[in-house]
Amino acid sequence: MKINFKSILFYLTIAALLTPFFVDTQTYFPYIIGKATIFRIIVGLMLIIWSLQLFERQSSKKYISNLLNSLPLLTKSILIFGLIIFISAVFGVDFYYSFFPGNERMEGVLGIWYFIAFFFVIANTFRSLEIEKILKTQVFISLIYSFFALLPYLNLGQLIAPITSSRLTGYTGNPSFFATYLFFNTFLALYFYFRQYTYNKKLFNYWLIIFFLQSFLIFVTLTRGAMLGYLISIVLVVLAMIFLSKDKNILPFRKIGTIFLIIILVFSTLIFIGKNTDFVKNNSILNRFTSISLTDPTALSRIFSAEIAWKSFLQKPIFGWGQENYEAAYVQNFNPEVLKYLPEDFYFDRAHNKPMEVLATNGIFGFLSYLSIFGIAFYFLNQLRKRQEWFLPSLAIGGCLAGYFIQNIFLFDFHESYLMFFLVLAFIVSLSEIVSLHSSKAIEKNNKANNYLDYASKMGSYLMIVIIICSVSFSTIQWVFKPYLVSKGISRTGYFMKQGQGEKAFQELRKITSRPTFFEDDIVIAVKKMYSLYSFKITEEDKKSILGLLYEVAEERAAKRPWRFTLINTKADLETMLSQWDRDYLLKAEESVEMILSQFPYFPSSHLFASKFFVLNGEIERGIQEAEKVIEVDPKIATAYYILGSAYNEIEELEKAGIYLVKAAELNYPFKDKGQILYVINFLIEEKKYSIIEKLYLQAIQVDPQDVSLYTSLAATYGRMQNKEKAIEYAKKAVELNPAIQESANEFIQLVENEQWEIIAD
Repeated sequence: MKINFKSILFYLTIAALLTPFFVDTQTYFPYIIGKATIFRIIVGLMLIIWSLQLFERQSSKKYISNLLNSLPLLTKSILIFGLIIFISAVFGVDFYYSFFPGNERMEGVLGIWYFIAFFFVIANTFRSLEIEKILKTQVFISLIYSFFALLPYLNLGQLIAPITSSRLTGYTGNPSFFATYLFFNTFLALYFYFRQYTYNKKLFNYWLIIFFLQSFLIFVTLTRGAMLGYLISIVLVVLAMIFLSKDKNILPFRKIGTIFLIIILVFSTLIFIGKNTDFVKNNSILNRFTSISLTDPTALSRIFSAEIAWKSFLQKPIFGWGQENYEAAYVQNFNPEVLKYLPEDFYFDRAHNKPMEVLATNGIFGFLSYLSIFGIAFYFLNQLRKRQEWFLPSLAIGGCLAGYFIQNIFLFDFHESYLMFFLVLAFIVSLSEIVSLHSSKAIEKNNKANNYLDYASKMGSYLMIVIIICSVSFSTIQWVFKPYLVSKGISRTGYFMKQGQGEKAFQELRKITSRPTFFEDDIVIAVKKMYSLYSFKITEEDKKSILGLLYEVAEERAAKRPWRFTLINTKADLETMLSQWDRDYLLKAEESVEMILSQFPYFPSSHLFASKFFVLNGEIERGIQEAEKVIEVDPKIATAYYILGSAYNEIEELEKAGIYLVKAAELNYPFKDKGQILYVINFLIEEKKYSIIEKLYLQAIQVDPQDVSLYTSLAATYGRMQNKEKAIEYAKKAVELNPAIQESANEFIQLVENEQWEIIAD
C-alpha cells in the first residue's frame, strides 16, 4: 500500500498548530516548555516524513538540485537569516547560550531553526489552496483557543490548565502574547472574507463575524502595542482600497472604508480629549487606549531599552552580541534613567523591541536579513495585488505583516508569534508561485522529464534519509526530551521542599544536575529561589545538602558565564547562605560581591546586593554606603530603604532606622519578619497612615496566620479607616481563632455598626 506522505504532513502541521494549548503546570515556566517540546517533536517527525517523500522520486538527487536552484526569494531570505543568527552566535558573547537558551524563552538559534524547518517543509510540500485549508483550520483553532481564554476571564470556569491573569491571556500566559496570536488570526479571517467576496460579491459572510470578534478580543487584552498595530494596519488596508484600485467591485469597500476612517478619526479625537472623564476612566479598554503616550512609563522604558540596544549595536556592529545575549548587552550598557519609570522591574533580557533587539544581537547583517524577509514578502504581495481577483486578499495578508511588525516594536517574539509568522510566510511563498516563473510545478515537470533510474542517486537518497533520521533522533533525545525532564525536575524539587520533604528534594536535585542538558543555569537560579521560599520547612541537614549541591553547579556555571548577572548574583547568595556552616564561604561571597561591583558597576542591583551582604556580615558603614548609592540613582527602590533601616537598627540609631523602614513600607516592601512589621507599625500609628498599616498587618498575618492579636489590630485599623465591612469581617476571624474574646469582639462590632469611629482605639 502506498503511503500518502503529503497527507501525513498535513495532519502533522495541524498538530503543530495545536501546540499553544499545551500548558504543563508540572514544569518550570509551564507556558513555555510544554509547547516547545511538543512542537519540536512534531517538526522532527515532519522532517523525517518530508525526506521519505524522496523515495517516491526515482531521481531524488535531480529533484533536490532543482528544488535548491528554484527556491523562491522569500525562502532564500529566511534560510540566510537562519545562517546569520548562527554566525552571530559564533562571534557573540556566549555561543552555547545563544544556541541553547533557558526555560523562560526556549528560543535561541536552535528554537528559531525549528520554526524555519517548520516553514520549509510546509512551503515545499503544499500548494496555496492546500495551505489555505491549513489556515482555515488555524482560524477555527484560534476560536476554540479564545473560548478557553474567555471562560476564566468571565468567571465561567476553566478547562485544560489554570489561567491566573486578571487580563485576557489564554494559554499564552501573557495578554500581550495572546493579543499577537489573535492579531494573526484576525487578519487571516479578513483574508478569507475577501476571498469569499471575490467569488460571490456578497458583503456579508461568517468570516466577517470572526474578524470582528477577534478584533474586539485584541482590545479586551488591553495590550496597547497590539491596539496600535491593529489600527494602523486597518487604516493602511482602507487607504490602499481607496487609492490603489478603481475596480468597481471594490467600490463598496471604498465607501465603507472612507466612513470607517472618519469614524476612527472622530472617535479617537473625542476619547483622547475626554480621557480624564469618568466615562473613559471607567472603561478599561478606552482608558488603556488613551494611555498610549511617549511619556507613559512603560513606553519610556521601551525607548530607553531601544537606546541601550543601539549603543550595544555600535559596540559589536557586524554580527552583534549573539542570539539570546541581549541580557549581557543590557547590563553592560544599562541606563539608570530606566529606574525613574520602572523602579523595581528594570531587568530586561529582551529589548521589548524586536527590530532593535535583532540589530543588537545579530548585528547589521542580521538586521538587514530580518528586514529583507518583510521586504520580499511585501514585494510578492504587491505583485499579487496587481491581479484584480487578488487585490483585496493580498491587502489582508499585507496588513497582517505590517501590523505584526509595528506591534513588535513594543514586544518580542515567542512560541505563538513564531508559529503564526512562519505559517503566514509559507503561505506567501505558495502565493508567490502565481507571480513567479519558478514554481514547484516546474520542478515536478522537470523531474518527470528526467524519470530514469539512477542507482547512485538512489543510494544518496538513502544516505540523506539516514542522516536526517539520526540527526532528528539525536536532537529530540538530547535537546528536547532531556531538557523537558530537567524542567519537570526543577518543578518537582520545589514541590518537595514546599511539602517539607527535604531528602526527596535533594534526590531530585541530584538527578537533574547529573543529566547533561543546557538548563544548568535554570537549575541554579530557580532552585535557589524555591529554597528561599520553603527552606524553613526542611531540616538543617537537608538544607546543607541542597545548598552544597546547588553551589557546585553554580560555581561551574558562573566560571563559564561570568557575563550573566543573575547567575553571579545567585552564586554569591548561595555562598552567603553556606557561610552559616562554613565561614570559608564568607570569603568566597565577598570575592563574588567585589566581582559584581567591578563587573556591573552601573547596574543598581549590584549595589543593592552588595549593601545587603555587607549589612548581614557586620560591615554596616559599607552597607549603608552601597544602599545610599542605589537611592541616589533611584529613590523609589523599597529594598534599599529596608536595608538602610536594618543597618541603622544594628548600630542602634533607632530614629533613623524607623524613618527608613517607614519609607520602605510606603514603597510596599514585602516584610517577612512579624516583629519588624509591628516595629514599623508603631511609627506609622503616630502619623495615622492607616492604608499602609493595613498592608503591613496583612503581611504579618501571612507570616503568622494564627496570631489573634494581628486580626484584632487589623479590625481596629479598618475601624479607624471607617471600613465597616472589613472591620466586622476581621473581628469575626479573630473570634474564630480565639472564642474567649467573643464578648470584647461583640462590643467592637457594636461600635462599628453604630459608626462610633472616634471611640475605636488605634
